[in-house]
Amino acid sequence: MKYLFLCLLIAAALILFIVMIKSHKFFRCLFSSSLQGIAAMFAVNILGMVTGFHIAVNWYTILFSLIFGTPGVIALTMADFIFSK
Repeated sequence: MKYLFLCLLIAAALILFIVMIKSHKFFRCLFSSSLQGIAAMFAVNILGMVTGFHIAVNWYTILFSLIFGTPGVIALTMADFIFSK
């Protein structure tokens, strides 16, 4: 199960990078996606002060939100919600 999740994660990252390269705006897409991911992660944590829900800030979650952007933060939030219960 762990390796299946890792393979799906790598495949999703490759698809994301291929789409960015084909748009001929790779660095602009990468920068804006990374910036949105970090902003979304910190927005979830700031709103977590009110709701009591937060995402742990470590190298893995920061890297995940940098690579996948806002959808990555949504995935982290869903995974934390599902596996914390």
